[in-house]
Amino acid sequence: MSAGLEIRGKSMRIWIKTKSTETPIKETLDWAHTPENIERAKKLADLIKLEIQLDQFDLGKHFPNSKHIKKNQIAYYVKVWQTMAVKEVAPITYDNYLSKINIHVLPRWGKTHPKDVDTVSVKKWIHKLKETLNPKTIREVVTRLATIHAIWRHEHQISYNPFESINIQQLDGPEPDPFTKTEIALILNTPTDLDIENLLPCIMWTGLSISEQLPIAWEDIDLDKGLIYINRSFVKNIYRVTKNRRRKRELKLLKPAIDALRKQYKITGHYSPKIINVLQRDNQTYKKEQVRFVWINQEQNTHFKYHELCYRWNKHLRKTNVRKRGVNQGRHTFASQLLSSGQVPPEWIADQLGHTDTSMIYKHYGKLIADDMPDYLTKINNYINQ
Repeated sequence: MSAGLEIRGKSMRIWIKTKSTETPIKETLDWAHTPENIERAKKLADLIKLEIQLDQFDLGKHFPNSKHIKKNQIAYYVKVWQTMAVKEVAPITYDNYLSKINIHVLPRWGKTHPKDVDTVSVKKWIHKLKETLNPKTIREVVTRLATIHAIWRHEHQISYNPFESINIQQLDGPEPDPFTKTEIALILNTPTDLDIENLLPCIMWTGLSISEQLPIAWEDIDLDKGLIYINRSFVKNIYRVTKNRRRKRELKLLKPAIDALRKQYKITGHYSPKIINVLQRDNQTYKKEQVRFVWINQEQNTHFKYHELCYRWNKHLRKTNVRKRGVNQGRHTFASQLLSSGQVPPEWIADQLGHTDTSMIYKHYGKLIADDMPDYLTKINNYINQ
């Protein structure tokens, strides 16, 4: 346990070893290389050595901005971020964020002083990440570091933002690949398991995402009025209220969906209710709900999990000889079929899907399936000739 002065060229560093088993830490002195400062540095090293021997040494007293002080490390601000994020985001989201931080952020930046995080070093890090990660994941990882760094900047009122000019090109997601009218007929008319026989029309004709479809309960449905109320979702074994109030919506049911639900009611409509805990929008509070699920996996005596439904779906598609697509394409099929019918305005479709406006409709469903496009030219000519 000791301390001393190390001079290399015109650079002066104090080396400090507080425990015999630890590697010495080194603090560079931002002093001009002059005889006076060299003497001053020797005295500082002697003072630190004495303080270590008397067990009175405080690194922050001599080097308040040292990167070896935990509060001056990104790792410290990760802890600060954790205390805030755990109260602000859903448990699944929090776990996802923390995983990316532990795997990608802390190994590179954990012991780095936030002031040493600059645009150039971040860009070099991104270049390295590109070797193993896709653009979407890189964007998420860099966002986590930027969020953590922002806590330090706010705390110290630092205006410089090293992430301001960082731009990560994100590849477009896969285009919707909806089923054609012919394929829909094959899917719905091919015999299948009783568990999903009535679910298939609702996958095609409600516009619900699978996370909304799975936890639908009879308490959410008014068959006489032809309405279904979207009150919750089910993702990674967690029930939660819809992300925003727009997604908590009243959905008007089309006739194929109503017919399928009437048949399903005879199967599961009189099942005993189950009590579930639903995570609220504050991501902290759970509310108990008593519900009778509509889509029961008879093997498990509860509603389908996503992977269970995917297995049944793929099994059914093989029977139909329809080209394989994911079960979520049912939602895309609903939108594309209504658009290509020419009978429904985009605003109505957007409302059914839970979108705030039609921008997502035009972005995702602008390219309609040629087989299902109405013959607009004939319609126009007939109108002119009337």
